[in-house]
Amino acid sequence: MVRNVEMTEPPVPEPDPVPPGPGPRPFPDPEPIPRPVPPVPGPVPEPDPIPPPPGPAPIPQPGPLSGTP
Repeated sequence: MVRNVEMTEPPVPEPDPVPPGPGPRPFPDPEPIPRPVPPVPGPVPEPDPIPPPPGPAPIPQPGPLSGTP
């Protein structure tokens, strides 16, 4: 008597549960604080000369109106 041997597949192992991710970070990375750049030593430029203040405005003289004959 011949036995009918069924081919049985090995049981498929269940996948490991995926661990939860770290999630969103509570605070973003702080931006680096810019440090002031020290001035480069060198010759100090002379300031521009201050122009003299303008004199009084000229008084308009009365004259014929433009566009009149």
